[in-house]
Amino acid sequence: MRPNIALSLTTIVFLSLTSAHAMKFQTLGYKAVGMGGASVSNSASSLAAYNNPALLAHHKNSAEISTGLGVGIVDYGVLKEVQRLDDLGYADVLDKASSNIGDLTQEDKDVLIKGTESIINLDGEGVALEPQAYLGLQFYNFGFGVFESTDANFLATVDQEHNKLYFKNDSTGSIVYKDINGDDVTQQEYESRSIEYALNNDLTYLNQKAIALVEVPIAYGHRFQTKIGHIMVGGTLKYMQALTINEHFKITDPSETEESSDPALQETKSENFGIDLGLAYVPRFARKLTVGLVAKNLNSPSFDFHDGTQYTLDPMVRLGLSYQLFNDLEFAADVDLTSNKFIYEGAENQMLGGGVSYEPFSSFFQLSLRAGAMKNLYENEKLGLIYTAGIGAGFKWFSLDLSAQASSANSKVQGTSIPQQSKINLALISRW
Repeated sequence: MRPNIALSLTTIVFLSLTSAHAMKFQTLGYKAVGMGGASVSNSASSLAAYNNPALLAHHKNSAEISTGLGVGIVDYGVLKEVQRLDDLGYADVLDKASSNIGDLTQEDKDVLIKGTESIINLDGEGVALEPQAYLGLQFYNFGFGVFESTDANFLATVDQEHNKLYFKNDSTGSIVYKDINGDDVTQQEYESRSIEYALNNDLTYLNQKAIALVEVPIAYGHRFQTKIGHIMVGGTLKYMQALTINEHFKITDPSETEESSDPALQETKSENFGIDLGLAYVPRFARKLTVGLVAKNLNSPSFDFHDGTQYTLDPMVRLGLSYQLFNDLEFAADVDLTSNKFIYEGAENQMLGGGVSYEPFSSFFQLSLRAGAMKNLYENEKLGLIYTAGIGAGFKWFSLDLSAQASSANSKVQGTSIPQQSKINLALISRW
C-alpha cells in the first residue's frame, strides 16, 4: 500500500461533480440565498416554480428569466482532522513503516501515534458538497425551468477495533508482522487490530452517498379576489431524474475507490415525477403582507440505488411571511414545518431564517441589497448561526446578482479559520 492523505477540498469537489447527494429544502435562487433562505412568500416570478407556485399569481413583471450557478460546502469535522494529518506528514511516515519498521525514528513514531488518533476521531464525521445550477422562467402566471441540486455527502467510517500500529513487513524476503517498536505480533493480532489492515481491507474508509436531482417543472398560479383578501393557489408537476451513488473511497487517497467497489455498479439513474402545491394570502387589512405555504414532493417520489435500496423524498412543508415597507424595503422569514432527513443517518435539517431586501432603484436601473440569517433547529446541529448577504445591480432587462452565506462556527485549515458552512450563488436576471 502507498497511502496518500489527499483528502483535499479540490478532490472532494471533483468527486462530487462526477457524482451526487441527498435532499433537504434547498436554498435555491439569488433572493433566497441572500435573505436567510426566505423564499416561500417573497420569491415570485422565475423561481416560484421551485419555491412556491402560488406566487406565480403574485408576479410583478409580465415575464422574468433567471439563471444561476452556486456551490456550498458543509464541514462536519473532516477537514480539521485531515488537515492535521497533512500537517503531520502522516502519509509518508505510514508508507515508511509499511516498507521497513526498522527505519522509524522516534519522531516518526510520534507522528504515527498522533495521526492514528486523528483517523480514529474521524469516525462519523463528514463533509457535504452542494453544487446547484438552475434556469427559471415566469411568463404571466406560468412557470417553467430546469433546477439541478446535488447533495454529495462524504462520511468517514472508521473501525474502532482496528486502532493499533501493527505493520506487515516483507523487506527481508519473508512476511513478518511488527508493532511500532519492531516487536513481533501474530498474523491474527495484525488482522484483528491493525489500522494498516483496516485501511487496506475496506474496514476504514470514506463513504460517498449522494443524489443529484434534476427537476423540470410546469407550474401555474391563480389568484382569487375575496372579501378577506387575495388568495393565491398554485401547483407544480415536475419530471424528476436522479443520479444516485453509494461508493467507498480510501481515506488515505479519496481519488481511489476501494477494491471492492465496482464503479460501473455504483451509479444508478432513475426517473419519477413530483407534485408540489402552494398557497399564498394577502389580507385585505394588510395589503403589504404576504403569507405563503408550500408542500413539496407530496407523492413521495423515490429513486434507486445500485444495491436495490431506494431513497424516498418525503414531503416537505414550509411556511413563510413577508412584508413590504415603503415599496423598496421588504422583510421576509421562513420556517420548515417538517424535519428533513439527510441521505445518511444521524443528521436532520429544519431551518428557520429570514432577512431584509432593500431596492432603492427598481425601474430602469436595478439595485438590490440583501442581508439575513438562518439556523438549523435540529438539536444536534453544529454550525451555529448562518449569516447571509447579497447584492444585485444592472438594468431591468439584464442584471447581475451575487449572494453568499457563511456560518458562525469555523474550522481551521492550514492555520486559517474558515466557516464550517458556506455558499455562494451567481445569477443573471432579465425582466420585461
